[in-house]
Amino acid sequence: MTLTSTPTTFHIHIPVRVLLGYGDRRLGEIVTHPEGVEGARKELREMLEDGAIYLVCDSKCDNRKPDGSCAGHTEKEA
Repeated sequence: MTLTSTPTTFHIHIPVRVLLGYGDRRLGEIVTHPEGVEGARKELREMLEDGAIYLVCDSKCDNRKPDGSCAGHTEKEA
């Protein structure tokens, strides 16, 4: 990573394998999915199959690396 003078923020992320290791109750406290915990597990497994090993903790993140982690967001200079 190249350091610059432009402030950059990053969303936190969680390893998908860690999430899949949690029980239903704990996983349900961390992620939400329209199809419940089983739907979340299915989508997390699909993410792993697609090469994403991290889940960003903010669904609004629009700058992700191929591994699923946040690539950073620079702040516009005033």
